[in-house]
Amino acid sequence: MEFTLWAYQVTPGSDNILYFAENEVDCRRAALEQRAELKAGDPEDYEEMGAMALYSFGFGSMTARELVAVLNEETSLIEACAVERKLVGLIED
Repeated sequence: MEFTLWAYQVTPGSDNILYFAENEVDCRRAALEQRAELKAGDPEDYEEMGAMALYSFGFGSMTARELVAVLNEETSLIEACAVERKLVGLIED
């Protein structure tokens, strides 16, 4: 079984932390809400903030071996079951 999830970069320019949503609309909405909160909190830092990458991820089923590796923190969930990652756009105001 394969399915698609959407993600955006929480920190522009870095894929270290991604926020995931079930669909593109919810993912874009969450990113724009985060940007609005940052702008309200510190407008000067906000002016320097770049665009956030928006991705679609295709995920497949995991084997028992892959699940054990994730549970034992030997690999990430993304590394274990993401079969496709596609940059679909940038989120900016």
